[in-house]
Amino acid sequence: MPAKLASINLSSTRAAKPRSQSTLAGRTLAGRGDAVDSNTAPSQWGRRLARLVGEKYGVQMSENRSKNEGTWRKKAVAIKCAKSLMPPVSLLTTMMERLDVLWAIYLTPDGGAQIWSIPIEAVREHGYFTRGPNVQKRVEVYHRKAKLIGKLMGTLSPQEVESCEIP
Repeated sequence: MPAKLASINLSSTRAAKPRSQSTLAGRTLAGRGDAVDSNTAPSQWGRRLARLVGEKYGVQMSENRSKNEGTWRKKAVAIKCAKSLMPPVSLLTTMMERLDVLWAIYLTPDGGAQIWSIPIEAVREHGYFTRGPNVQKRVEVYHRKAKLIGKLMGTLSPQEVESCEIP
């Protein structure tokens, strides 16, 4: 055994440092307790935020409260939310078949959000489609791409975004 390898203490047991949660405007983005690990709270937050946007812009939302879908100006729309500053908005490929427009909500550094309207044809053409046998089939649209292929519908204030937080 080389001398350098023999001198390394392999029995060292350093405890892993806990991961820090991302913050936005002085508050925790995850900020939803232990449920974040199971994705329950972010999903509920996304549905609440989608319903808020739907109400604000006159979307006739689905009666099924677990869906972020509705009708706006005779077009089928899905309202999807990114869960923090960097992730894309994801849409199942099976949903694309019944939609005309995707409304993508992206958080901003000040704690508010931007609402982008993207025609489903543009999502099909420019979105990133997940691949692989163990990955759910979906298309992802990042904010930088939404700015190129979509139209900014409006914004939400930090207070409106915060009103959808799960206690």
